[in-house]
Amino acid sequence: MKHMPQDTMLTTDITRPDPLLVAQGLTVTFATDQGPLRALDAVDLTLAPGETLAVVGESGSGKSVLSLALMGLLPGTARIEADSLTFEGRDLTAITERDFRALRGTGMSMIFQEPATALNPVRRIGDQIVEAIRLHEDIPVRKARTRAIEALAATGIPAPAERAEAFPHQLSGGMRQRALIAMALVHRPRLLIADEPTTALDVTVQAQILDLIRDLARETGTATLFITHDMGVVAEMADRVAVLYAGRLVETAPSAALFSSPEHPYTVGLLGSMPQMNARGEPMLPIQGTVPDPRVMPPGCHFHPRCPFAAGACLTDRPALRQVRPGQMSACHNAPLIETLGGAT
Repeated sequence: MKHMPQDTMLTTDITRPDPLLVAQGLTVTFATDQGPLRALDAVDLTLAPGETLAVVGESGSGKSVLSLALMGLLPGTARIEADSLTFEGRDLTAITERDFRALRGTGMSMIFQEPATALNPVRRIGDQIVEAIRLHEDIPVRKARTRAIEALAATGIPAPAERAEAFPHQLSGGMRQRALIAMALVHRPRLLIADEPTTALDVTVQAQILDLIRDLARETGTATLFITHDMGVVAEMADRVAVLYAGRLVETAPSAALFSSPEHPYTVGLLGSMPQMNARGEPMLPIQGTVPDPRVMPPGCHFHPRCPFAAGACLTDRPALRQVRPGQMSACHNAPLIETLGGAT
């Protein structure tokens, strides 16, 4: 039976522009020596032009696999299946690798988590950006270098012409990340995927980078898929939020609704782990246990071994992602939580 799209509220609302990105039933399975490993399980997402969607979850939830699947960068051991996976109406499962390479950088671009490994350590920053420009545009090196310096300047790097001559190890972590952002946005892509882009940075630099990504996206009209485990970053950046757990989508909601009325116990746990979400003197409420091994998933709701409300159907039946209020969907048998659990959350 064909997997039916579950994010229908987001794709049929006539007040919204046509979606830029649509994923329906997106499943990614890796071949391993121990057998198939399903990293994403029937994920449905949409992203509109100019929108920022945060994908949040613990390590091992499938966030980075999602970003690499969308960019066509998964290894050969991965098998992608989807009822639909389109970018600007174009079927990403049917295009050639050559076409995908042409799309990366111009239509969609990515900021990776670790700039130290994403940049070539033995090439100057400017040369790497020039290469990215000339990969998609037939222009002279001199003109491409001018564009590269302008791109660095747009990220707020001081003395961009000098920084263009530097090697990655000669720049601070924040400057390396700005260089990656310059490279990612130099072609003004319609979609920017940012995979934990501030994880290795201190708090002050992190705030600067988040402001930079948001401001540049607004100026260019770029849609942003922001991958993170940090709910504080979600509150700062996102229009909408998609919560992943063990490869499954367990909640989607507008950012304000998710923070005010979360509708999945896992989301409640993520918010309870944030110091700023708890009143002064109250202890944080971290989620007990760990994400399950994807090769040995528990039956029913995958979250039930860690859920304080699990009972009955939670132990045996997989909950469907369903609408619990306009624009907000939850894969929980007990949703809506407050009504069902009598305010226990």
